[in-house]
Amino acid sequence: MLNEFETPQPKLITHILEIINSAILVVNALDRIVFANSKAVMMFKAEEKELVDSPLAEIFMPEDQDMLLHNILKITRSQGEFEGEAMLHRPNGSRFMGLLSASSWQWEQGVGVVITIHDITNLKKIEWELRRSERMVFLGRMLNDISHQIRNPVLTIGGFSRRLAKSDIQKPEHIQAIMDESARLELLLNTLNEFIQLNRPKLEPLPVKYLIENIESHLIGLAEGHGAKWISKISSSLPKERVLADPGIFIRALEAVVTNAFDAYEREDTEKIIEFRVEPVNNGPLACAFCINDRGSGIKASVLPNVFSPFFTTKTGHIGMGLTFAHRIMEEQIGDIAIESSPGAGTSLTLYLSKERRREIRIKKI
Repeated sequence: MLNEFETPQPKLITHILEIINSAILVVNALDRIVFANSKAVMMFKAEEKELVDSPLAEIFMPEDQDMLLHNILKITRSQGEFEGEAMLHRPNGSRFMGLLSASSWQWEQGVGVVITIHDITNLKKIEWELRRSERMVFLGRMLNDISHQIRNPVLTIGGFSRRLAKSDIQKPEHIQAIMDESARLELLLNTLNEFIQLNRPKLEPLPVKYLIENIESHLIGLAEGHGAKWISKISSSLPKERVLADPGIFIRALEAVVTNAFDAYEREDTEKIIEFRVEPVNNGPLACAFCINDRGSGIKASVLPNVFSPFFTTKTGHIGMGLTFAHRIMEEQIGDIAIESSPGAGTSLTLYLSKERRREIRIKKI
């Protein structure tokens, strides 16, 4: 404990800081720890002398010592307070996730900082378990849907097979029904297998122009293969910062959305037009929007909430997994997907990519 706490009034403050049931560090104007209460000593699994008079930077991870710590201290001293999360480092080499609440403290030597720390490692584990349980609930619902989807073709195949077994006369319509339902069952199982085996994306920060150059030619070929006219509208003010994406998986989401756009044209004699737009987004972590627009029949408002659900389709002969694929991919790309549609006015599906995954406070000095 240093000189700042040796006069009667600071001794009272020291006593108060000790009885508070939270880990507290006091940092001087030189960014060195001048006080650590007993809760802080316990949290960092250290002796008091290992914390006091050491640079505050030593409790932060090496990758956060330059940017994140600088920004936390600057925000606290200029705005009076800061609250946020950071991975913290113990003297013994272990680490934990901490919730930091910092306030400025005016001393004769300058502006110091008082930091309250809560170990939220277990809370983060609970959050992860909740996300995992939500995924399991989703898979449970999906299994129910799978059971329903498989039951119909299996019953059809079984019924017509039994009829054929009892008859000496071949029934072409029965054979065709068996073939059709077998093909549907095979398509369903192949789609499920593809969905289950979909790799998690290996995200990397990429220039938007690079992404466009690597995906648009493929999408144009896909459109031409379906007899559609491709209209490209790329914004002249694309974001300069890179976006997070795995091009090989992101393009599969776009393929699913483009295929959905083809299916929106119900009449064969209608000119199929697919409009592809890429534009910047000013919405928190999101940086760029890839939009696929069609001029097809559109979707009723009552149906829109279900379009990303597994096996949901309003068209005969479709499995209804295309937009489910796209939705899952965009979630794992740390992005988003949205749909707008109205009957007779076409549909617009927008895939959003996010900026650098790390918070700005960790990558850019204030």
